[in-house]
Amino acid sequence: MEIILMGTACAASGIDRDNTYLLLREFESGTLIDVGGNPLGKLKSLAIPTNHIKRLLFTHFHNDHIYGLPSLLWGMWIDGRTEPFDIYCVEERREWLENWLDLMELNEWPCLFEIRIHSFNWKEPSLIWSSNDCSLSIFPASHGDVPTVGVEAIYHNKVVIYSADTILNPTITRYEKIDLLIHEATTARNAMPTHSSLEDIVGFYNMDAIEKLVLVHLMDDEPYEEVLNQLPAGTLSKITMGQDLLSISLQ
Repeated sequence: MEIILMGTACAASGIDRDNTYLLLREFESGTLIDVGGNPLGKLKSLAIPTNHIKRLLFTHFHNDHIYGLPSLLWGMWIDGRTEPFDIYCVEERREWLENWLDLMELNEWPCLFEIRIHSFNWKEPSLIWSSNDCSLSIFPASHGDVPTVGVEAIYHNKVVIYSADTILNPTITRYEKIDLLIHEATTARNAMPTHSSLEDIVGFYNMDAIEKLVLVHLMDDEPYEEVLNQLPAGTLSKITMGQDLLSISLQ
């Protein structure tokens, strides 16, 4: 499996960063976790056809995590897609999403592929999709009063966790081993009410249980380097500051 950081910026975007979203890619089967701006441009730069994107999981419905959907669907239509496209979302936002799709007037394009919406109870951990080699599950996360989920992907016994836009999550501490933790770090030191700081992340989670930590949802001009330079060498060696289009492979 290849995990590609399609965007790594906080809600305000960044000088050289798109809003945070991910692509989990297994051969010609891709899963988007949220969808920020310019998904078509990012896919073209990666030489990934739109028909390789099989499904989309929304962690929550803040604008910076959903606004690329019309562009993505438009590109799929232009490319002549006929294969169904699956979208997973919290039950509370299913009707809103259906109404949004109606407003896009897909029948006027005309869209030749079915868009299948699957909803889930965000308050309960649950499996949402699996193949022979990979499984994708969600678990509750805390992002103010917005229904939000974190994501667990397991590939050949390798565990990938994405925190989504959240404060620190006790659920993540229950894993005995995490091969890759992708965690938001909107600030370096001063945690916001609905977000995490780099300083708090390394103090809250058991870094001995984490093989690699990649930070996303980053803000311009935050003193991340100052915090990193104060960390023990063993911890520092596990941390990567995310960059758009950074690719991480799991064997």
